[in-house]
Amino acid sequence: MKFSFYKSSLVVMVSIFLFSCSKDGTPDSAAANSTGKAGSLSKFAIAGNYLYAVDNTQLYTYDITDPANPIQTNTSFLGFAIETIYPFNNRLFIGTTTGMFIYSIDVPAAPVQVGSASHVRSCDPVVANDSIAFVTLKGNSSCGPAVSGLYVHDIRNVFAPQLIKTLELPSPEGLALEGGILYICCNNDGLKVFNVLNPANPIEIRTVTGAYFKDVIPYGDLLICYVSTGIILYDISDPTNPVMLKLIENA
Repeated sequence: MKFSFYKSSLVVMVSIFLFSCSKDGTPDSAAANSTGKAGSLSKFAIAGNYLYAVDNTQLYTYDITDPANPIQTNTSFLGFAIETIYPFNNRLFIGTTTGMFIYSIDVPAAPVQVGSASHVRSCDPVVANDSIAFVTLKGNSSCGPAVSGLYVHDIRNVFAPQLIKTLELPSPEGLALEGGILYICCNNDGLKVFNVLNPANPIEIRTVTGAYFKDVIPYGDLLICYVSTGIILYDISDPTNPVMLKLIENA
């Protein structure tokens, strides 16, 4: 990977952080608790003073204590067909076309694999919390033969994740978790909102329509949705009922 890619990626992450600041110029509560936010389709993420990024085969680690002068501290070979990376606490959840890797960043400069889960070949974004990982698989001619839907893994034993629920969905793609609410982008079939307080029994609350939904990032009371025509911002002060605020169309 070219180093210039990481510099531009870092600019994007910082822009999202600045955008999330409140009107008086100070970060909101979500921004104050994390360095950056990543969507489930992202190939890079920030945790603490480190930037983690994946290409098709590798995990790259950069110390960004001085953002103007990132220092590469580690490169790990992951395999092939690596797609996405998602950080939570001291873990990195890495989606591939054939499964999910879990890496510990207890030593931030040198991530170490601690767990994995396999599935039929498919496109595979993932989000997680302390005990559960939510994965969407999209089976089609380009992604593979998996059944399209939501796959829920119990990761309380991070060394041996267990599949506890599958739920068929049409064309699922990016997803995001905010407390007990899960948002899943289903392209032309809308943005689906689920109650996952009982992760073994996700309950669909509503479907938001009107766009081709690709990916989603919750940030405080704001839901940032990447759609085919640009970005839609939703108010999620009531997380179960996204209310559209603005469409920022592609130039």
